[in-house]
Amino acid sequence: MKRSNAKIISTTFIILLSIFCFFKSTPVKADSLTAKYSMDIELNGAKKTLAGKENVSVHNSSGADLKELVFHLYPDLYNKRETMPFSYTNTKNVPLTEEEKGDISIEKVLINGEDTKFTEDNEILKINLEKNLKKNDNVNVSIQFSLKIPKGTSRLSYFNDVYSLADWYPVLSIYDLKENRWDETKFYPIGESNYSDVSEYDINIKVPKDFVVVSTGKEKEISSTDNKKVINLTAKNARDFIIMISPYFKCISKEIDGIKVNSYYLSTDDKSLVDIAQSVLDASVNAMKFFSQQFGKYPYDEFDIVESYYEGGAMEYPELIQMPKYVTSIEIQTPSTKRYIDAKPSIIQGAIHELCHQWWYVTVGNNEYKEPFLDESFATFFTAYYFEKCEGQYSPNAVLRSLRYSFSKLAEINPKILNLPCAGSSVDKFGNDKTSYVQAIYVRAPLILEDLRKMVGQDSFLKIMQTYFKEYKFKNSSIEGFLNIIEKQAGSKIRDYIGDEIYSGEYKAENLKPTDEEINQIKHETLKEKIKASEQANGSVLGSLLLRVENGEKAIIVKPSSLTKEEEAFVNSKLKSYFGNSYNKLSIQSDNSVTENELKNSNIVLIGNPWNNKIFSLMANNIPLSINKTRVFAQSFSENSDSVSGIFSAKNPKNDQNIMLAIFWTKDVSTDFYFDTYANPESIMIESQFILSIDNKRIETGKF
Repeated sequence: MKRSNAKIISTTFIILLSIFCFFKSTPVKADSLTAKYSMDIELNGAKKTLAGKENVSVHNSSGADLKELVFHLYPDLYNKRETMPFSYTNTKNVPLTEEEKGDISIEKVLINGEDTKFTEDNEILKINLEKNLKKNDNVNVSIQFSLKIPKGTSRLSYFNDVYSLADWYPVLSIYDLKENRWDETKFYPIGESNYSDVSEYDINIKVPKDFVVVSTGKEKEISSTDNKKVINLTAKNARDFIIMISPYFKCISKEIDGIKVNSYYLSTDDKSLVDIAQSVLDASVNAMKFFSQQFGKYPYDEFDIVESYYEGGAMEYPELIQMPKYVTSIEIQTPSTKRYIDAKPSIIQGAIHELCHQWWYVTVGNNEYKEPFLDESFATFFTAYYFEKCEGQYSPNAVLRSLRYSFSKLAEINPKILNLPCAGSSVDKFGNDKTSYVQAIYVRAPLILEDLRKMVGQDSFLKIMQTYFKEYKFKNSSIEGFLNIIEKQAGSKIRDYIGDEIYSGEYKAENLKPTDEEINQIKHETLKEKIKASEQANGSVLGSLLLRVENGEKAIIVKPSSLTKEEEAFVNSKLKSYFGNSYNKLSIQSDNSVTENELKNSNIVLIGNPWNNKIFSLMANNIPLSINKTRVFAQSFSENSDSVSGIFSAKNPKNDQNIMLAIFWTKDVSTDFYFDTYANPESIMIESQFILSIDNKRIETGKF
């Protein structure tokens, strides 16, 4: 791919820019914000570095006099592989190359325009204050830094000229008055560890002229030269600040209730990938409207969805979500086979999960390291809640299937999930066990919210969430704060019950297990979804006609007019086995009465063989299986026998937009004929186009 020819910043320019940044610092009037950030930064595309001058106006709202200021330096965690955020490509035994290493270096710090001492160690910048910063007083901190951007596909990285700048700058820590200390928690490899107050940002970034800049807040070009441009980035009430940069971004947009939603995608000639970007945009707009109605209005003017090379799934930031590279299909590997499914549904589901974080983490904040339940478990539950309300309870992403059923099945397979660290655990309680973290926080803990909903009812549940959102908007909450809201709205008994579930390491969600009826319907819906996915890859399969009927399409059973009672009973039993509750939706005709128009405009279930069913005979030359009294054969196989029975699926010869399912026999209707809809759905209903019984002894399945 084409790489930029960004100029290297000259020494003179750095010195002049440094002087400008440091001398423009002036005391500010106290207000409710803990910090206001202004920055001047420049991307060096050749060296993959960022030169920065950060000015922070700090208001001491901690409630204590402060002897020092503490900033997080999250880029330092990219110095070695074992401290990097978890990704699917991490190999801890393989050391990072120099290109893959990231680092931030603090070059100079001024307090109110005066040089000051500082230490930079272990992801923490500590700045000594010659005079204590009194309660409600203000101070200006100017930090000159340089950032080495690591090559890779993590949150802070560059790859193929797509730059992801997440957790990239010195960010003011939070002072804990109860513990009388600054938060110095290192970023943990599992989950997220962000914890900060909302702030105001005003950033000027210089980039190559052909680069597109997408960020938290709003972007506006303010100057340009022949090969460079400066973009001003501004945001209010932002918990942190993300910048995405690339010359390959293209954008499509929609507006919803005065909010501009942008879907940025990497330029491509593949229309199916552009279609994914459009589908993600459409789904996000719908979800934004839904969540705004359920909890409280999305509180910003813009929202960006950005495709990138990120390999951690997808990631949330204020006013922006980072998506992975879009693909059209996902490989599913099973012990017996490999198949591909449509990637779009899972991409959309991921986007909606990250959008949900705009309410639970971005607007209502929390300490992600100590209490991931409040953001990850909330976003997981309400994503499933969204699909339940918009697609029905049997949607694969809805609460019943994605949470209740998934947890009950997982508990059967691996009972240890019942004894994982509790929902109220901090991320370090999981060590380096990513699987346990996912099972505890994304699978088990969201069920606590479903339990709360069932206990108090839908209306009261939403009232709790709306009150919680309003109470902690642009603030940091805690589990204790959430429980307090529950108590105010539903009483102390409900609060205590939910509190016990959050802090119990043996939470089993027994009362949320799906009923037998729900389980049977889930299995049926799953079968239909797999049939549909297989059709996209293989064409019609044995389950295709069932799917058509259940989707409301017309189907006609065409029987020979000369069936014996034995044959009639066999045919009816097989059809009822295949169609289940949908059997009564079918029309039944004999080969003598069905019309040409009915055959053309319907899906067909053809019964018998070419010599006892005249419709079978008329279609014999246009179906993939040739049948006579001593031989059954297709292009890829041949069976010589006078006793073959079977079932196969093909396009309707009268109209290839419809499906034909044929149940046939060459000698007698055999009671030994094997066809059970649910006995082995993976190989029969989903993967196969035919099943044959030869001499009642041998079964063959496959594709034509």
